[in-house]
Amino acid sequence: MPKIYTPKQSYFSELRVQKIAKDVVRDSTQDRKLALEAFEYFKNMVVDNPLDDKAKAEMSKALDLAQGANDKVVKILDLMLKMTQAEMKTTKTTDPMSFEDLSK
Repeated sequence: MPKIYTPKQSYFSELRVQKIAKDVVRDSTQDRKLALEAFEYFKNMVVDNPLDDKAKAEMSKALDLAQGANDKVVKILDLMLKMTQAEMKTTKTTDPMSFEDLSK
């Protein structure tokens, strides 16, 4: 029977989230690079044959992929900023609560 993996730290610890975000950004950068290479390939096909509608459609798809990869990076940066802001708010409100605060 396989042993169940139990991490020693939280699944969503700060370092683990940063590592995952770094990996996604790196992969998205690679995806964007490949999509732009595909765009150039189909662009050259259209230059050779301006009536090639299939190549034009593939050019459009490649641009969509490149933009999608860029959007992923922006979303990750936005999430990281939100996490940082939430973290800053929680560190500011670390005053111990009294029993009166709890009763309210």
